[in-house]
Amino acid sequence: MKPRRIDLRGARKVADVVERVLRVRHEEVLALAVALESREPQALHDFRIACKRLRYALERFSHRYRELELLAQKLAAIQDALGESHDRDVLLAVLPPTMPETERRLGVEREEFVARAAELWKNITVDSR
Repeated sequence: MKPRRIDLRGARKVADVVERVLRVRHEEVLALAVALESREPQALHDFRIACKRLRYALERFSHRYRELELLAQKLAAIQDALGESHDRDVLLAVLPPTMPETERRLGVEREEFVARAAELWKNITVDSR
């Protein structure tokens, strides 16, 4: 999924820019979070990339708004778990069929990383209420 354009027309204050950027990036993440339920590899990858965009935006503005740092760190942990899951997906796609035990192990590890990402996401969404 490509990132949405952010309309900054009429923004007069830094706070206006920050709000618009974070709102759009947050909406992108929320729209893709269903990947944690479907567990489909491409959907998880898209969600991870959206988390990365939001995290980078949070980090960009955290010097001005310190409270953004913790959320950026939490998103980094989700990204890490989904990155590990993605690594397993790539390996599973090229693994020869003569390695069923390795396939099973990679599948288990993949699911553990996705479950970790889902739990971290759940904690973020509960914390933000």
